[in-house]
Amino acid sequence: MSTIEERLKKLENLSDSIKDNELGIEDAMKLFDEGIKLVRSIEKELDAMEGKIQILMNQPLDNEETPQETQNEEKKVSKVSDKSNKKKSQKPELELFSFEAKTGNHE
Repeated sequence: MSTIEERLKKLENLSDSIKDNELGIEDAMKLFDEGIKLVRSIEKELDAMEGKIQILMNQPLDNEETPQETQNEEKKVSKVSDKSNKKKSQKPELELFSFEAKTGNHE
């Protein structure tokens, strides 16, 4: 799997290709679909990283935490992630894929 940075660069290239208005609608839709898949994979990986960071930030410095305390912390993080995912399940706003119809009028 490619890195997040590589996928972001690919997403940027897809966006630029779509914005060029040189593609037919079918090709633009294919690139848009590929872009959406990239966004979802990046978001999934970032969410996993955020969960790991939250767990690490909640660990005591003396590393004397019991397994039960670790499970409780993981449950708390899971609840936070669930709330975050519910917010994310709302319709996303994607400004990087915007189309402008080609017309004879150029302002």
